[in-house]
Amino acid sequence: MNICVVILLTVLTTESVALIDNDYEAGYREIRTILFKQQEEIRELKKISLVQEKKLRSLENENEALRRNVDELNAIVLKLEASRPTTNPSDDINSVSNTSSLQTRQIDHSGESLFSNGKRLTTSTPVAFYAYMSTSENAPSNHHTLVFDVIKTNIGGGYNKHSGMFSAPVAGVYVLTWTIYSGDNGKTVFGIFVNDDMVCSTFGETNDVDYDYDSDTGVIVVSLNQYDDVFIRSIMTCSTNIVSFAWNTRTTFAGWKLD
Repeated sequence: MNICVVILLTVLTTESVALIDNDYEAGYREIRTILFKQQEEIRELKKISLVQEKKLRSLENENEALRRNVDELNAIVLKLEASRPTTNPSDDINSVSNTSSLQTRQIDHSGESLFSNGKRLTTSTPVAFYAYMSTSENAPSNHHTLVFDVIKTNIGGGYNKHSGMFSAPVAGVYVLTWTIYSGDNGKTVFGIFVNDDMVCSTFGETNDVDYDYDSDTGVIVVSLNQYDDVFIRSIMTCSTNIVSFAWNTRTTFAGWKLD
């Protein structure tokens, strides 16, 4: 009787071990199958990532090329502005063509250049402007001129929202101020230029923290001749964005003539 029990227990134990081995082998095969599938998926994701990285680099190169083109065009505009005559062609209007009379320009409140209407500005004419950037700019390159495209004040019509330049409509002593918001984790350096001369600059630096904006403001008092151009331009390649929104955190440019 005891021998039969022992034999039965031995048979049951052997079968149980076999079942366990079979279950283990099946589980192992299933895990290996899952791992192989995941490895294939990872390889496919890596391929997709490489393609996206190539596309991103291509877009960055195109963006940098466009920036360089814009900066070159801005430099050409500056040279043309600097080379224009400081005399008023309306003084000799009978001896010049209508094309030359473009030099006797006034600028309206929208920032567009217009033909002169014959009205002369005097040194006692009040001049003041204030404008801000409606959108942020992604890491401006070196020699990039900021354009403050939303005009809130433009008494005397000296500021142009398309070029970002203030051209003194009359000679005098002016107060000029600007505020630049720098984005996360980077540095920015901007100078204020009168024609080709940098008068002052501001520096911004932020940490790698979300919404760690840096606000830098500059103020200068400077004597300007009629038609002198004033603008804000980067003096290094910025490693972070210039932040500006319509409702808050505005990057601004303003000025006024002292009486």
